[in-house]
Amino acid sequence: MNFAQQWHQTVQKKNSLLCIGLDPAEPEQRSQDTIPPGTSKIDWCLSIIDQVAPFAAAIKPNRKYIKGMPREQVKLITDRIHKHSMIAIIDSKITDIGETNDAAFFHAQQEGFDAITFAPFAGNMKEAVAQAHARQLGLIALVLMSNPEFEQIKNATVNGMKAYEFFATQVKEHDADGMVIGAPNGKNHVTKSDVKRVKEIAGNKVVLMPGIGAQGGDAKEIIEIFGDNTIANVGRAVIYAENPAQEAEKYKKMLNRLRK
Repeated sequence: MNFAQQWHQTVQKKNSLLCIGLDPAEPEQRSQDTIPPGTSKIDWCLSIIDQVAPFAAAIKPNRKYIKGMPREQVKLITDRIHKHSMIAIIDSKITDIGETNDAAFFHAQQEGFDAITFAPFAGNMKEAVAQAHARQLGLIALVLMSNPEFEQIKNATVNGMKAYEFFATQVKEHDADGMVIGAPNGKNHVTKSDVKRVKEIAGNKVVLMPGIGAQGGDAKEIIEIFGDNTIANVGRAVIYAENPAQEAEKYKKMLNRLRK
């Protein structure tokens, strides 16, 4: 079973497109949205997973936030995710060459993840896809980010195409499992026509969609275009809520209304 098949099976089982971004910020890291002082990071992560599990289809830890955790603890996280019949995605945004990329894929495999994010700026997506698949990992490539700074990359020219079109072409040509497309929100540079253009080029791939929740993005247009291939990520708005389960349920219901 490839990653797209695994995702579709999970969506049907959980009746959900919701992915929870698991970003456990430490109290010393920033002034708000952190785990409580004195709280064990691994215990906090496992508690969040348990609370949102009835409503989510995937959990996406960010490598930068779990940096320093020993493999045994990360494996506890993926084991708990799988126990609740969810997909485990590690948000690493790998962007290096050869053996260095494969080191990241090796560790992700050993930790029990199902897929990994990849930044294609080194130009080696073909190699990275082959390496990830050899490690039984789905590869989700950044194609159209929604942060303001990405607009200059989006509109840059690569091989006669806009850069985001080139990245989408690479996804298609090298059979990457999915793409990252940031949610449009009327204030960022991502438009519905951009999203349609990505689908025209890459086809009906799985789409990891950040940007809803605290970032204010609108899931409607991407779900209209990609349907149940959409992995709709919400992080801070759920995990730092007073009642994470209640917030997760709210987002699940909102996403399911858009599916219909």
